[in-house]
Amino acid sequence: MPRLPAIRQLVFLAAELEPTLAEARRELGLRQGIRDEQGMADLGFVHEVLTIESTFLEFTAPIGPDTVPARLLAKRGGDLGYMVVLQVEDAEHTKARALDRGLTLVMETPYEGHTITQWHPRGLGTLAEFDQIRPADSWHYAPRVFQTGCTDVVGDFTAVSLAVHDPADVAATWADVLEVPVAPDGVSLELAGVQLRFVPADGAAGLVAVELPATDRAQVGRSVRISGVDFRLV
Repeated sequence: MPRLPAIRQLVFLAAELEPTLAEARRELGLRQGIRDEQGMADLGFVHEVLTIESTFLEFTAPIGPDTVPARLLAKRGGDLGYMVVLQVEDAEHTKARALDRGLTLVMETPYEGHTITQWHPRGLGTLAEFDQIRPADSWHYAPRVFQTGCTDVVGDFTAVSLAVHDPADVAATWADVLEVPVAPDGVSLELAGVQLRFVPADGAAGLVAVELPATDRAQVGRSVRISGVDFRLV
């Protein structure tokens, strides 16, 4: 069972799904993933979830031009990192702490027996989702989602960077909600082996970089930009 809270999934929004997926599979050595076509269509998206081992990369695109994700892409002027998804031990407890700190709940729903809450980027620097998973060592679309994993080129991501306008303040907010300490640098958190970093925003805020260990050591030092986000192999 993963130590909680843990960053389990990152979500990206692109203008076109298929070429973005092809690039991600090629550059990161990942296999074809899992789709929930009807469930995501109801939200205005097409998507696919790619599995590394126990962490996941979800690539999405608008299902049509008159949708919320299409308008967000137009507003941001291109592809972007869209959301950070964490697994928490007790969704109700985390929700109460977030509400007490003035964060805005934008969605709460059961999904496949799990409890999901999503939170407005204001205050957290990105759209964020806190999921309570049952059983705790599972994930969405299990067991199929684990059967598509591949670590030939990269392992599970180890660091995620969010560009925000006040890194120390946003780090403190995340730490308070999740009941974890801020790292000694004042602008990062350690979450079950994944470092969540807050960097100064140079323009739009949000998910800007992901670090993954290169299991193919010849790939160390390579960086590729996918869906507006820098993927760095370390």
